Amino acid sequence: MTANKQVRAVLLAALMVFSVFAGSIAFTGTAAAAASSPDVTTTPVDKGPSATVAVDVTDDTSGDSPGLHAWIDVNGDGYYNASEPSASDTSYTGGDTVSITGISVYSNISAGTYNVSAVETGSFAVGTQEDVHDTVEITAANPADFSSAIHFDDGTPKVEVAFDEDVTVNEMNVTDGETNLSQSVSVSSGQVNVTLSQVYTDDLEVTYDVTDSSGNTATATEDVTFAPVYVANESNNTAYQGSNVALVASAVDTDVEVEGADDDNNYQFSGSTGPNSQVFVFDTDGKTLDTYQFTVGGAQKAQVDVRDLGLELTVDDLNITTKDGIEGSVSANAGDRTVDVVALDDDGDEVEDTETTVTLNGQGEADFNLSSVDAGEYTIEATDAFTGVTLESDTVTVSKAKDSTGDFASSVINEQVGDVAEITVTLDGTDTGTVTIGDYSLGYSANVTVEDDNDDGEVVLLFNSYAPKKTSSFDVDDSDDEYTVEDITTDIPSGETLDAGDYDLEVATGGDADNVATLVLEDRSTDSVATWTAPTGADLTETEDVYDAIENENLTQTDSLANGDVVVTQVSATGLEGAFDASNFDALSGTQFNLTVEQTNPGPNRDAKVLGINSSSATIIADGDNDTYFIVYDLDDVSASRTDYYDNTSTLYEVEDDDAFNATFTVLEDGDLAEDDESASDEFEVVTPELELDQDEFAVGNAAEQSLSGTATVAPGTELTIRVTSDGDTQPRFLKTASVYVQADGTFSSAFDFSEQNLNDTFEVTASVDSGTAADATADGIVGEAMETTTAAETTTTEESTETTTTEESTEEPTETATATEEPTEEATEETTESSTPGFGVVVALVALVAAALLAVRRDN
Repeated sequence: MTANKQVRAVLLAALMVFSVFAGSIAFTGTAAAAASSPDVTTTPVDKGPSATVAVDVTDDTSGDSPGLHAWIDVNGDGYYNASEPSASDTSYTGGDTVSITGISVYSNISAGTYNVSAVETGSFAVGTQEDVHDTVEITAANPADFSSAIHFDDGTPKVEVAFDEDVTVNEMNVTDGETNLSQSVSVSSGQVNVTLSQVYTDDLEVTYDVTDSSGNTATATEDVTFAPVYVANESNNTAYQGSNVALVASAVDTDVEVEGADDDNNYQFSGSTGPNSQVFVFDTDGKTLDTYQFTVGGAQKAQVDVRDLGLELTVDDLNITTKDGIEGSVSANAGDRTVDVVALDDDGDEVEDTETTVTLNGQGEADFNLSSVDAGEYTIEATDAFTGVTLESDTVTVSKAKDSTGDFASSVINEQVGDVAEITVTLDGTDTGTVTIGDYSLGYSANVTVEDDNDDGEVVLLFNSYAPKKTSSFDVDDSDDEYTVEDITTDIPSGETLDAGDYDLEVATGGDADNVATLVLEDRSTDSVATWTAPTGADLTETEDVYDAIENENLTQTDSLANGDVVVTQVSATGLEGAFDASNFDALSGTQFNLTVEQTNPGPNRDAKVLGINSSSATIIADGDNDTYFIVYDLDDVSASRTDYYDNTSTLYEVEDDDAFNATFTVLEDGDLAEDDESASDEFEVVTPELELDQDEFAVGNAAEQSLSGTATVAPGTELTIRVTSDGDTQPRFLKTASVYVQADGTFSSAFDFSEQNLNDTFEVTASVDSGTAADATADGIVGEAMETTTAAETTTTEESTETTTTEESTEEPTETATATEEPTEEATEETTESSTPGFGVVVALVALVAAALLAVRRDN
């Protein structure tokens, strides 16, 4: 070594010794009293993104301003090194207890027990030795654990969600599986309350995203327990056996004891609401029917009475086929309850698409009807939504139904455009079938599913060709059956009818068509108008009324009718049924057709009267099946205007005697039913209502069955009363009455018994209408000797008064229909004689005339 190097080495060694000596002096100069009595967080600390450890350090010496430092001694050597997490309180001035927080638990620290070291020093650096330490347990990262979720109503419907440690809620939703039902969320440590808008009996779920104090995140979806009954404090309530009771304490983690009240019920249970929960759930399933008392927190009292719900389940038929639904009923000891019903397969799993929910009525009963299922064995499960009480039925055996098929009752269905076609579909082996009308190539097609709900094997599908584009143009003839319009494809403008033509029909009960038919739509026509008359006040409101009246000859076709009688205008036309089915007479008048009743004899310098025929003045009776429509009105109820069309704002007139009218029905070219106007008409005359007896003086024999007759202009079927009253000096006095009806030919007659009357007794005959304005008709009469012969028919002469007087001979007495004539009734007679043949012989008649003349001379004297 050279001299220079030697000198440099000695100098360096001296500097090193000096530095160590100086450093020792400096450290000794800053030393202070050591920290003591550390107290580390007493609970284990989970690892996590924000996990920290806190330590409390006590120092009895104050005023030395040393600073306080703590670290997790990962390697356990008692000295601080750079890789170990630490925290400091540099403002510490000594004395009392200081808490150092925020010592991070690094992610690379393994789970285990570690010393937390502390030192009191003004110079904290790597290699600093601890003054004191305590231990802390660091566990593996463990997110908050879900404890419970309970749905109850304490005045506010809610779900309490509890976790085993404090949490921060990032997201929490209570759902029914689809919809979020949460209204608001509040958090207190590890207890979360989610308020709802109402109580839900459906199965609920809670989906959450929460973070614990160490920053560990927990996400999951959990089932919610439903407790329909709520008790707290000193409250009492009733619960049906099988339901849950929510006992709500005043604080979390509260002890609860339950015991039966009856001496013979030894049920006891000790439990707790659990950490971060105030709710204890008491499950009454299997519990004895009794009162149960709760002791909460050693003092709080509450109780609940457990009763039997009495839920019962009945299946109507335990042996059915695959075409049948499963029908039955449920009942309970309480009404207005929701019950869920579902079919279970032989594995106990719910069968898809068989679920239904029914509500028990006030009697606690409800019927259910589940959809059909495949062949196999099933049970039916009924669950009371509030209590969760569940019943299961006996086994339902479902066998495969025979192959199904559909057909049409007729291979060809004929109808006119605008009418309603009746398409009769027959079903075998099934209750449902799909009918296809038309085809794309025809510019119209519709698919309609029909269902035979009355089990008669057929469905009559009604198709309105007047408005084929509307789903409302389909219907079924029997209200017990059902239909569903699947689709309609057409380019027909709205409001137009189908064109005439042949339309294919198909019916399918599976995939392909089972059978086919043809709907033939022919061109419609306007055929005729006819006029009928009925008696004043006739009640004709239904189709059946009209045809019954025609059969009984109380409604007769005519061209002459009495003023005040009922007029029936009959329109025969095809293709109107659909319009009447879709709308009404007033709405169709002026748009699709017109009915005009116009005067044909207005007289000089006068416009014709036009009658106001509408639904207010007339009754419209549509018999679309027979393409016939009746417009019924009373001439007394109809007004007229002298305008081109009836105008109720102009001067109105009444129908008068001798008015003549033409009734014209026109299907308009501007409507949807005809390309050109189509008309039909009929004329009728209004005459004076009159009655006339056939003779000015009737000569009758003193015998039974003496006929009195006459004629009338009033409608056939009009009821008349004929009165025969003694007059003059006739003794004893007598009165005879009979009710008769005007016949179809305008005649009326009745037979009276004069066998108790004396020869030459005189009387007056009066005929009057029971309803109407016709004036009474009167005639005189005299009693003569009855003829004894019955060997030959006599010729009698009957005068019939019309505008010109004519005489007709009749070889037989007038006859009446069974419904139009009643037997006469005698109100006052004193003696009666009978003879087999009415009338006078020639000799007897001459004697009677002489006697009458002598009597008249005697009376004049």
